[in-house]
Amino acid sequence: MKIIHHMPVRRKITLIIMLVSMVSLTLAVSAFLLTERSNARQFAANNLQTMAEIIAANSKAAILFRDNIAAEETLEFLHYQDHILAAIIYGPEFEPFAVYKRPGINIDMVAPSAQESKTLFWKDHVELVNSISHEGAHVGHIYLRSDFRLIHDQLSRYVIIALLVFFASLLISFLLSARMQRIITEPLQRLSEIARQITTEKNYSLRLQGESRDEVGNLLTDFNEMLNQIQLRDEELEVHRTALEDLVAQRTAALELTNSKLEAAKREAERIAERMEYHAHHDALTDLPNRPLLIDRIDIALSHAHREQTLAGMLFLDLDRFKLINDSLGHAIGDRLLRVVAQRLKNSIREDDTVARLGGDEFMVLLPTIEKTSDAGYIGKRIIDALNEPVTCDGYELNITTSIGVSIYPYDGKDTDTLIKNADISMYRAKSLGRNKLVYYTAEMNEESRKRLLLETDLRKALEKQELALLYQPIVDTRRKKIIGAEALILWNHPNLGMVHPAEFIQIAEDTGLIIPIGEWVIRSAFQKLREWHDAGHLDMRVAVNLSPTQLTRPGLVSIVEHAIDEFQINAYKVDFEITENVAMQNLDTVIVTLDKLKQLGISISLDDFGTGYSSLSHLHTLPVDTIKIGQSFVRNIPDCMGDMSIAQAIIAMANSLDLSVIAEGVENIKQMNFFRQQGIHVIQGHFFSKPLPVDELMEMLETRSTLFPLNVVN
Repeated sequence: MKIIHHMPVRRKITLIIMLVSMVSLTLAVSAFLLTERSNARQFAANNLQTMAEIIAANSKAAILFRDNIAAEETLEFLHYQDHILAAIIYGPEFEPFAVYKRPGINIDMVAPSAQESKTLFWKDHVELVNSISHEGAHVGHIYLRSDFRLIHDQLSRYVIIALLVFFASLLISFLLSARMQRIITEPLQRLSEIARQITTEKNYSLRLQGESRDEVGNLLTDFNEMLNQIQLRDEELEVHRTALEDLVAQRTAALELTNSKLEAAKREAERIAERMEYHAHHDALTDLPNRPLLIDRIDIALSHAHREQTLAGMLFLDLDRFKLINDSLGHAIGDRLLRVVAQRLKNSIREDDTVARLGGDEFMVLLPTIEKTSDAGYIGKRIIDALNEPVTCDGYELNITTSIGVSIYPYDGKDTDTLIKNADISMYRAKSLGRNKLVYYTAEMNEESRKRLLLETDLRKALEKQELALLYQPIVDTRRKKIIGAEALILWNHPNLGMVHPAEFIQIAEDTGLIIPIGEWVIRSAFQKLREWHDAGHLDMRVAVNLSPTQLTRPGLVSIVEHAIDEFQINAYKVDFEITENVAMQNLDTVIVTLDKLKQLGISISLDDFGTGYSSLSHLHTLPVDTIKIGQSFVRNIPDCMGDMSIAQAIIAMANSLDLSVIAEGVENIKQMNFFRQQGIHVIQGHFFSKPLPVDELMEMLETRSTLFPLNVVN
């Protein structure tokens, strides 16, 4: 195919004409020879049929009179027919009657099997079987065999003639194509020569001459028109070139001025890029390095420590109760406090150390080189002491503390993620130990972390598997010597760990948001039991339910309570919702709105564990609270501790002045009960009367006795 692509056009045209002619002639000669072959076969068949009819007419009498000699004499004329190889006359019983065979021909005498005439063509001969009849009666058969000599002779003549015509036609086609292709190729050749000349000389005034009106003539005309357009454009370009040179001179001067401005803009962009790069790696509020920059520096420090076989330390800091300050005093004061904390942290560390803000009130300090593990504790102690100094913001004197977790490379991990995770775990241990502490990471902490993760995973399925249960601790009126209510306390019957105390999983539920469905289940279950108590005739019974911070601050709590009241048809005045001081201080405005809506339904609000939190008297006056429950931490040492007795008396006096009811919880002996009775507090809750009970045991207690045994010892 490459050879054809590189051929001149005239040869391609000649080749195409010759190929078309050759194909056409080949098809014509083939059709002619096939037709003549068919005609020759038909001629041979007709020739045999004629001879058979002649022999049949001349041999009827011989067959009828059984004259074999006469029949054979009839076949003698076949000596003069060179193409006849054999002839046989059969009698009426299909027996050979007379035979003619050309010398050297051997054939088997096969009797015909039918009376019909038929012609059979074989590879080298043709056979004919014809019936012999006399006055409509069948008297015998005639068999003739002929070779293909006639057919071959005739076809040979036709083949010679066809080949002569074929080659003569090809010769004529070649001569005509060689002449006719010039009509097309000569104008194209002129076009090619002019195009090369124009390309070489750049002379667009040259033109092609041609008068034909076919496609080639149109091509020449279009080519000349194209040259006219190019020539006009060339002249126009010359004019524009002159104008452009003048414009370029003007623009060059303007560009020099622009370049000077761009250089100044480039310097400004570089300065902005540097600032953006800085802000991309630093906290916008405190100007401390952020998490990505800290991670890079930790990776570098660990590589250096690994190479030099030295120690490195990480301090994970979380400010204690910062959310309380943020929610109660506002984010503006919280932001100012964070900036002060950041400055104190920078003043407390060494020059090569890095302090970064991870987000919110979480910070991390990288100690890239320390000689011993106690160095990290020394720096952490300096940070704790620095943050213990009060901070004054907008007239508020704020006391802020921090919990610090420490992890040491390579003892507590050899990669960045592990060291940060372990420092975080030890920080949470510091918080659990009372805050404002520094705690080093230990392997046991990781076990606790894994246990927390296990509890979190299983807690997600606890409701669905009905593993949560409510116990009810009776609330007793010592004057009436009667159970007047019960506080609903949740327990988790874990399939592997057994009974899990709320202190171990409620905070997990808070952190994961599971407290919302769990809290709704507690409300519905407690309301359902209250309905059962009332239906059983215990109309004085009340039920107390604890509310979490998340329930109070997320929308939907009031709607859940309303639906539960309607579903179980209970009296809302028989329901107490208990909140702690710390819960009340988080998002105070939102909490007050929610509590007001609950009170509008008729529900009472109790402030649990009063005196252990951080609420002020002004907040207590603001909160829509009906009852104060004195915390067990004050009750436990009564009457042995005069300080706790004085605190309890002060709480009772304050509650009386605010017209609030008081419940003493955690009462475990008769002395404690008598102390509160002397103070005028008759509603008591604690193990002295009863531990938290399953609902069926509480119902049995209500049914079998209206008073509790310990009350009998009271005068």
